[in-house]
Amino acid sequence: MKFSSLYYFLAIFFFLPTLLLQNSGCAKEYSYEGGDTTAIITPIIPAKDSIPLLTDTTNDFPLCKMCDAAAPLTLGTWNFRKGKSYLCGSVSNSGFFSGNTKMNFTFFGPSSCSVDTGIVMSVFLPVPLDQDRSNIKAMRTAFYFYDNTAPKDIFITQPEKDFTLTLQSFDLATGIATGIFSGTVFKANGDTAFIAAGRYKVLIK
Repeated sequence: MKFSSLYYFLAIFFFLPTLLLQNSGCAKEYSYEGGDTTAIITPIIPAKDSIPLLTDTTNDFPLCKMCDAAAPLTLGTWNFRKGKSYLCGSVSNSGFFSGNTKMNFTFFGPSSCSVDTGIVMSVFLPVPLDQDRSNIKAMRTAFYFYDNTAPKDIFITQPEKDFTLTLQSFDLATGIATGIFSGTVFKANGDTAFIAAGRYKVLIK
């Protein structure tokens, strides 16, 4: 073997592994420790609730003649929109819960056109309702649109999706609370939907 050939052979033998190590040292690592790895591989899908009233044109519920979107909101009622559907109902019970702090209240009641369906709303406030209040945004809200004939709720809120409820007014003397709500909910099959233009007027006992 000639000297030049030996020189190249030794150069390749000693320096090539070093170059490979340097190259691999610059490679980006995608390991993740200390959490749920399924969150990394799950594709990020843009939320369709960014412009829900424009994008959701579905009509999932039959037309209910007892629900008139133009009618004024009366005491002991609730309503909301989902796509082109307009749903409404009455409040069969309501009141404070979780001790006597008056910072949490709930109300529930059936739909006007189906006694098997209705809503349950549990509201957690940042301040107590111990005086007249207005424009109070709930810290957290649990919303259920149930179906007594099905194994799962039609719609349900989950912590990972925004659902907003605002107490627009509360009259301490009468106990009447009026407000609005909207946000993303989950269907029974796991898909998301958007509840829009929700309203309620309840007597908190």
